[in-house]
Amino acid sequence: MSRLMSTTSIPSARPRVRTRVSYDRFRAWLVACAVRPEARLWLVIQFAILHAVLWTFILINLKAAQDVHMDVAEAWGWGQKFLWGYGKHPPLSGWVAGLWFSAFPAADWATYALAMTTVSVGMVICWFVSLRVVDARRAFLVVVMIALYPIFNFKGFKYNPDLLQLVTLPLLVLAYLNAFERRSWQSGILLGLAGALALMTKYWVLTMIGAIGLAALIHPERLRFLSSPAPWVAIVTMVAAMIPHIVWLADAHFVPLTYAGDTYSLADSAQVHQLVAGYVLHNLGLLALPVALAALAMALVPPWGRLLLRAPSRIVTRAWARGGSSGVNASQALNVWIIQVIVALGPPLGALVFSIYMKTDWGISLFFLVPLALVAIPTLRVPGAVLFNIAAIWLVLSVATLAASPWIAAREMAANAGNTATYGARSVVAGTMESIQPMVFYSPDHPSALLPLEAWDSGLTSRDDAKTYGFIGVFDPTDGRLPKFEKWVSEVAPNAERIVMTTRRFTHGKAGPAMSWNIYIAPPAK
Repeated sequence: MSRLMSTTSIPSARPRVRTRVSYDRFRAWLVACAVRPEARLWLVIQFAILHAVLWTFILINLKAAQDVHMDVAEAWGWGQKFLWGYGKHPPLSGWVAGLWFSAFPAADWATYALAMTTVSVGMVICWFVSLRVVDARRAFLVVVMIALYPIFNFKGFKYNPDLLQLVTLPLLVLAYLNAFERRSWQSGILLGLAGALALMTKYWVLTMIGAIGLAALIHPERLRFLSSPAPWVAIVTMVAAMIPHIVWLADAHFVPLTYAGDTYSLADSAQVHQLVAGYVLHNLGLLALPVALAALAMALVPPWGRLLLRAPSRIVTRAWARGGSSGVNASQALNVWIIQVIVALGPPLGALVFSIYMKTDWGISLFFLVPLALVAIPTLRVPGAVLFNIAAIWLVLSVATLAASPWIAAREMAANAGNTATYGARSVVAGTMESIQPMVFYSPDHPSALLPLEAWDSGLTSRDDAKTYGFIGVFDPTDGRLPKFEKWVSEVAPNAERIVMTTRRFTHGKAGPAMSWNIYIAPPAK
């Protein structure tokens, strides 16, 4: 009997040993790839590609019952012509959309793939930024924290100028850190080009450019930088690169500034305070997730189980030590801290002073430095096991979200069955941006969009074209702007045919809300 027991106990022990060895070897391999110069870039690129693929499929499932966002459809429309500006914004987001959709069809999945490709490219650039400030181990931790930041996953579903800033602003910060360190005219040219590229994305990036300028003036090593050719060459380069867009801006009678003034000026101080509070709380809530998950990854470093039983406080305190760390470039870390503090406090304070309508989406581009600012604290210690833990947390959450995404979408649709703003079938070319941009995207012949009630047309078509070639107007009868739109139709095409159409989407056998539309069909002028 004892002989039988001894022989049966051996096979059960060996798998446990092999499992433990395999786990330790994989963890060691991941840490080695994250820090070895010849392997770390490829690890980050492969991680970014995997992130883009997983979250593209997640978004396809989550958004199956919805049209693409109007911002996405607008960017697609802009990309049909490569202009130096598109009414509301500079041209870069339209150019990128134009290049993307020259290779991919106008389909929902392609828009989500574009959004996730954008944020994943931004993640790789953030890793390069991190290497200017911290060692490779900390830099990989920063990248995975960014991947867990909701702006880089489910909140980043809509491609627009705000999202594209997650590429151009990290590139701008990278160019600044490089110029601050090298102080050469070549680094100044790169900084100027990065600044122009950011400005060609959205004028909002002036907040980041201003923060970088203030950081250069506040930093203790400012004289070394300001006495070099780098900042002055950068300014000249940026201005020169912006000349074509400035010429377009003058020809367009500075319409983007009109758009900003008409849209975002507020007279109600109570509403301004409410919006600023919402902006601050919204962004703090989003940032709390990657910070909390990074803290969890540090807490789970072995022997966390024994510490939990014997000295629970050590789970937190062991990650902190006295003194500095050779893994942090203190000078560059100071640049990052100054920039992040300025862009965190400046916009909400400016909104309070100047009574500006503060949108929560404006924070999308301003907080990508927060993980780096925290990881660059010199007293923080980052064991190799943290890298494996944070990567495992990201993978588990991503795969679990992918598996649950069809169920989440079905529950959301059932809970909001009458929500026409989210689930209405707008795929129905004149009208409002909310209705017309998706219609242009989904129509087989992709007509040009005309927004006659707005002063900031994209420049893709004109009111004269509407008279000459005819148009189809589509308008929501519940929209309070209907009388103004009908007045425009009566002036431009008094003989236009008028009909009413109802649309409804069916997803997985479930009916979405029905929507009625006023349709105006105006033939070409004779």
